[in-house]
Amino acid sequence: MTKTIPSTRPQLRVAAYCRIANGEDQASILEAQKAHYTERISANPDWIMAGIFADTGDCRSKRPEFQKMLRKCRQGKIDLILVKTISRFARNASDCLKTVQELRELGVAVVFEKEAVNTSDPDSGLYISIMGAIARAESESISHGPCGICTCRFHHVITSSPRKGTWKKTIRFPGRPEKTIIVRME
Repeated sequence: MTKTIPSTRPQLRVAAYCRIANGEDQASILEAQKAHYTERISANPDWIMAGIFADTGDCRSKRPEFQKMLRKCRQGKIDLILVKTISRFARNASDCLKTVQELRELGVAVVFEKEAVNTSDPDSGLYISIMGAIARAESESISHGPCGICTCRFHHVITSSPRKGTWKKTIRFPGRPEKTIIVRME
């Protein structure tokens, strides 16, 4: 007979955030996301469900569930947040970085599944900035049709910095080869 030794590690209080646009066809997507996160969190013995927060609406909505989730983080009731993608978490790269920084100071990590980014990694800020700019540009491109906005907007975001010269950053993610990003400001 084998004895089960209880884990001495405290369980992480894990929440998930989902956001979709308004529309009848989107309701089933939202339910599928909620079910996915409920199953994923419940399947991990080191995690405790801290809530599934889901908003619907466009980029101008107040996102009440997002605000509720942030309040729970400030109250110390959440340790980790799972999100499908950066573009679902924040409206732009600046908002994303500001929120991630606040959460990091509270001891809360955010995992962006599509981009495989965990904000507990100190190098995550640069990657979030770049991916946030790309996601915003893609969103604007989709909203305005195929008119080349994506390339122009991303180029503007990168080149609008007042610094000139070459900037190089190597990003390492667990289980992936390292990536080097080179940005030349002229």
